[in-house]
Amino acid sequence: MTVKNLLMLNQILLILFSLSLLSAQTIAPEVTEEKKRLLVLAADKGIPDDAIDRKVSKIVAEVASKLGRYEVIDRNQLKSILNELALQRAGFIDEKNIIELGGIASAKEAMKVQINHYSQKGVPPKDNDDDDDDDDRGFWEMLVYESVKGVIRMATTPEEEEPYANNMETIIQADIILLNIETGITISIYPISGTHTGGSRGKSLGIALDVLKNSIVRSLKEMYVVQSEILEAKGSKVTLLLGSDLGVDKGTIYEISRLDKKRTIGEREIIIPGRTVGLVRINRSSGDASMGTVIRKWGRVKTGYQAKEMLDPPRGSIGFSLRLNHDEQRIDHGDILFQINPLSRWGGFFYLGGGSIFDSRNDLDGVFSVGGGFIYRFFYTPQFNLGGVVDLPFLFVNRDDDFGHSVSTILLAPQLGLQTEIMINRKLDFVIRGGISSPGSYSTWDYTEGEGEDVEWFDAEWDERGEPALDASGMYINFSIRYLDIKIDY
Repeated sequence: MTVKNLLMLNQILLILFSLSLLSAQTIAPEVTEEKKRLLVLAADKGIPDDAIDRKVSKIVAEVASKLGRYEVIDRNQLKSILNELALQRAGFIDEKNIIELGGIASAKEAMKVQINHYSQKGVPPKDNDDDDDDDDRGFWEMLVYESVKGVIRMATTPEEEEPYANNMETIIQADIILLNIETGITISIYPISGTHTGGSRGKSLGIALDVLKNSIVRSLKEMYVVQSEILEAKGSKVTLLLGSDLGVDKGTIYEISRLDKKRTIGEREIIIPGRTVGLVRINRSSGDASMGTVIRKWGRVKTGYQAKEMLDPPRGSIGFSLRLNHDEQRIDHGDILFQINPLSRWGGFFYLGGGSIFDSRNDLDGVFSVGGGFIYRFFYTPQFNLGGVVDLPFLFVNRDDDFGHSVSTILLAPQLGLQTEIMINRKLDFVIRGGISSPGSYSTWDYTEGEGEDVEWFDAEWDERGEPALDASGMYINFSIRYLDIKIDY
């Protein structure tokens, strides 16, 4: 063997050795195999049963139980444990006892609620008439007016009655604190909050607690995210591991990704996360498995891929729309479009925009539009949808009458059509809607004179030609780009 051949062989061996160092090993998908056992620590022993601390702790325990992913050891179970151990005198809960209690309950983590701020107070209701009056007063007049009004209110309000008792503002700000039972060290903190203004003290508190509950659901899901694996993928239909036993139910949305890879470089091992390829929505589930549909994909969804619960699926989208009037062959309208439930079969939308319309005199009148409607997507695929649309636009049409007054009318012109949504990438869609508009009906042309309480309405004045008529009938085509806030960066 010549020297040249030996050098070539050495180079080949060196390349092969380098490739072996850079070779990647696929990591099996992480699967949530069991419920997390969790102690829910109640408030301190001396706090009354109706205190906000106990109310919030109870809601947290109830929400955790309903989510299905936790095995909750609640306050009643803890009380039984404390009685059996004769630890009632220790209070709730000493660091020296937390390890012993955790061992008895077979839990590794504990969760407690810490109230950071809670307040209820009456606030003045919004009064537009007072605001209008305030605009006419100077600073010193306002100062005297508010002072006198405050003195009168204090004098006429009984001592036991709180001012603005029927417009209570309730603010609750708290933290869910996750603790390591063995060490007592805080693992993580999840802020929660709920506010409401309006109603009596009890009503305002009840609604604020409902708002707080939604925040609790989000935090408890983040605390223990459900992860699964695709068992079978056939077209847009998939079967996944895990079901109702771990709280996976209809409507749950999973983020699907390729498997992570472990790569060795020298003596160092690194984990390369798998790229996301799509979203799956669960349609039905058994105790330990679930069936779903791929609702959006930008890569191939395969058997064995990782599925991770999506905490913040897009509930809406925003876009810009232009309308082509087919009969007049011109762009006659533009809107800012907001859609609700863009990834579901049933969805809604509303918009604000403007444009123009020809009246019976062939004059081009200005239009400000506001409206909305709904869509049913009867043909749904991961990258292309088709649905029927009902649209109810309110058009505020403006022009001058024949005597120089700026007049307006409201035109209601319902529309029926078909809409298709074509995915450009994971966050952008191209939307085309075509349909037919009814002629519509409109109110009397009129104008106003005066300001504030002195404003008066007058009918528009026209010459012998009479008032111009409006007709919105015809075919139209809308083109729009919509953006979905899908929180996936890789």
